[in-house]
Amino acid sequence: MDKKENVAVPVSSLKEQQKIVSELNELIKITNVLKTNYQNKLLALDELKKSLLQKAFTGELTAKDFA
Repeated sequence: MDKKENVAVPVSSLKEQQKIVSELNELIKITNVLKTNYQNKLLALDELKKSLLQKAFTGELTAKDFA
């Protein structure tokens, strides 16, 4: 493993690298928005679950509520 070889590694131009970075930054922004939306939906779903269970156990939830 001590032997080193010259290996050609292709490298994109600076302009292409900047374009890739820009596109990745946009994808990161979109991903963060989606992540925030997902977390908010999970919180809302948890609150809805708690509310439904509360109503079910206190007798406020009846079959007619689903008709």
